[in-house]
Amino acid sequence: MMKSRRLFVLACLPILLPACGNDSPLPLVGTLERDRIELVADAQEPITQIAVHEGDTVKAGQLILQLDDSRGRAQLQQATAAREQAQSRIQGAQATLLQAQNDFNRIRLLVKHGTRTPSDLDAARAALDNARASLHSALAGLSAAQASVDDLTITLQRLSVRAPRDAVVDSLPYHLGESPPVHGVVAVLLDNNAAYARIYVPEILRNRIHPGMQATVHLDGIAHGYPASIRFISSDAAFTPYYALTERDRGRLSYLAKVYLDGPDTGKLPIGAPVTIDLPALRH
Repeated sequence: MMKSRRLFVLACLPILLPACGNDSPLPLVGTLERDRIELVADAQEPITQIAVHEGDTVKAGQLILQLDDSRGRAQLQQATAAREQAQSRIQGAQATLLQAQNDFNRIRLLVKHGTRTPSDLDAARAALDNARASLHSALAGLSAAQASVDDLTITLQRLSVRAPRDAVVDSLPYHLGESPPVHGVVAVLLDNNAAYARIYVPEILRNRIHPGMQATVHLDGIAHGYPASIRFISSDAAFTPYYALTERDRGRLSYLAKVYLDGPDTGKLPIGAPVTIDLPALRH
């Protein structure tokens, strides 16, 4: 009786083994994502204009919102006036230097003819050195004034918060009239050009997947798949223990990967939607 039961089990093994082999980690699953772009306030000023709404598609350079720039404009006006004064000082210093140079040349010639004393020439040389120093100081003052104007101009421009690239407005945390803190996030955009699937690759497939590998991304409710390619796969597991792993434990590790979708019709796909990723190269 025992012998016949053992023979029955052995006879069933060819049937059971193929069935166990169908437990494949393919296809991989994940979610559709886009890069988040957080725009921050460079100054604590009230919001005077919100030019878009959540869900709007915006182009690179398009105004998102405007912070109050009245204080910045006043500071820029003062810096511009200081720069003009520095420029006028340079003109006066240049005229003084020219006069001092002419006086020095004239007195040096008179000293040669014996009509002026060497002490007069020393005084003329000192005046010439002072004129040169005054011009250098005026030039340095103009450079500092110009730097102040440039800095304030950039600061004023940054009060107009604009989209750095084509994107979709995901969130506008503040309302009209509110004053966000410095470096506070005033808008969150989603990159409109680079949709990708975030997946976790099981350890058994890690060594067979590499950047550049072609893939197909499928979304529920859409009949056709989207061509894609793997651009990133992490070198570190999502969970890395400090001790040696058995074969069973290694099978529980997974590695983050990003599969970028190709084609112009991916811009309106919903973020967070579940996706299935097929890798044809792994099925051969």
